[in-house]
Amino acid sequence: MIILKSRPMLVACAILGITPAFAQSSLDIMLPKQIYGRVQVLDGSTIEFLEPKQPVRIAGYLAPRLEQNANTDGVEWPAGQVARAWLILRTLKRDVNCAPVTRDTNGTLLAHCFVEETNLAATAIADGIGYAFNYPGEPQVPAYFDIERRARGLGFGIWSDPKLPPPWNYKPAAPTKPATPSPTQEPGIPGLPLPPPSPGSNDTTPRG
Repeated sequence: MIILKSRPMLVACAILGITPAFAQSSLDIMLPKQIYGRVQVLDGSTIEFLEPKQPVRIAGYLAPRLEQNANTDGVEWPAGQVARAWLILRTLKRDVNCAPVTRDTNGTLLAHCFVEETNLAATAIADGIGYAFNYPGEPQVPAYFDIERRARGLGFGIWSDPKLPPPWNYKPAAPTKPATPSPTQEPGIPGLPLPPPSPGSNDTTPRG
């Protein structure tokens, strides 16, 4: 359901300390004022509303890529999958309330998203689930970067692995080529069963 009232947008802007009068590109002309309802989680920072079918990236925030792994004190853990699971648990059977602010270069909506009074981006950053991040042309939320500094100082989540590359610098490893299967060879180990004669063969030589 798309709600066209402007008050929720103004409330979200007041909470985040940003001004709603930012420059709009041609992609922003048809921005809805609010999107509200149940969602499915596509990755650690992207949701899709079920009705209407609308993908939304959480503004001011970026989670590790789904395939990214972190290593904390020798223990490897799936940082990207953890971020996705975190978002699933936060939104499962809950209504999500999003205030769109712009679109990214692919036309995907960027929005500040809440479950009741909980700011999803701020909470994820505080828990060390992902990063404060702005796409080009997206209004910056300085408070997110302050929250990130605290999480980094405490070594929460992604900050427990100093070598984990942020998703905008992450380069997937080249896929390894499958091993070439060795040609089939006649069994050469004594005692193994041998195939029976082909149908119609006159070979009566005992086998084994």
